[in-house]
Amino acid sequence: MKKENGAFLSPEAGNTFFGLFLPLLDFVNQTYEVSDVLYDQVRRGHPDTRELKKAADVLWEAPGTINEFIKAVEEQADIAEDDRRILESWCHPLTGLFILERHLSRGSIFIDTERDKVYQVKGITQTWEEMIPYLKPPFPIKATLIPFGDCIISDGLVSPLDVSFGPEYRKSLKQIYLEAKETGRILTKIENKE
Repeated sequence: MKKENGAFLSPEAGNTFFGLFLPLLDFVNQTYEVSDVLYDQVRRGHPDTRELKKAADVLWEAPGTINEFIKAVEEQADIAEDDRRILESWCHPLTGLFILERHLSRGSIFIDTERDKVYQVKGITQTWEEMIPYLKPPFPIKATLIPFGDCIISDGLVSPLDVSFGPEYRKSLKQIYLEAKETGRILTKIENKE
């Protein structure tokens, strides 16, 4: 997989993501009977985001389901080694409340105050600024971050919160970003040990 340089994945990488993620969520839905309508929606090619989110929530609570999915796929056909690596890397998601602090040319800055980490996160098919144009950073966002090749993305099923911060808190968030930048602590990859 080619290294991504922009604020969102290449069209090829985006297609790879959806080609893996949607069948995975379909598998989760069938395994755990999450939604009565998602199966038909996926088959028609128009799954509802809310239904996908229900399946994703179950997936991230039980990421070991990914290994079950890989086994199920292997029983029917070969799975490409690159696809297997991507799927296996998702067994270590980072789910929580982040602060989207700013947008940059190579992704947006997500601050995880609970884990004391700063992540550079790419969009899947568009920039975060384009996805959430109605909110100006910084703002809180509920998200699941996952690795994708040489970068970090979200599963795309996020919940931004329309909350405004006071000037002092905004200043402290900016300082967290600047310190991470100066010390080289902006994470562009998720390591399995995190």
